[in-house]
Amino acid sequence: MSVGKLILLGLLGLVVAEATVFLIVAQAFGAFAAAVALMSTSVLGIAVLARMGRRLAGRLADILSQRDLGLTATRSSGVLTTAGGLLLVLPGFVTDCIGVLLLIPAVQRRLKSRSRTGRPRPAGRILELERSQWRDLPDRHIPGERRKSPDVRPKRARR
Repeated sequence: MSVGKLILLGLLGLVVAEATVFLIVAQAFGAFAAAVALMSTSVLGIAVLARMGRRLAGRLADILSQRDLGLTATRSSGVLTTAGGLLLVLPGFVTDCIGVLLLIPAVQRRLKSRSRTGRPRPAGRILELERSQWRDLPDRHIPGERRKSPDVRPKRARR
């Protein structure tokens, strides 16, 4: 089965699950209470997304003021929090439950630790420095070592 068909079946299954859960909640608490709960979680999702937007704007201003693009890699992106906010905005109790789970820091740490794309944890003693605490040194050619690219030559220090 193609990926497109799997995505379509997954979305269709999500719609059926959302409708079923909404009917169960509406039967248990009333249709008005269920609708208010859905709107409340959407408002919460909008608040989370607005907070993430302000945080991102603050980070960009900080990076631009320091003129250091290295800071972009050292700070977390908040992808899981943003995804949780987006899922809260979507109507439905199933997506709301997943969105709330993604907002919990313990769940985020667990997902990040299981992620293959995350930065691997180094073994042994590592000294981590901020960008302002270290500086680049010019490359030095080691005699007898073969260069990877013949076109790239180290800059010589001026005296």
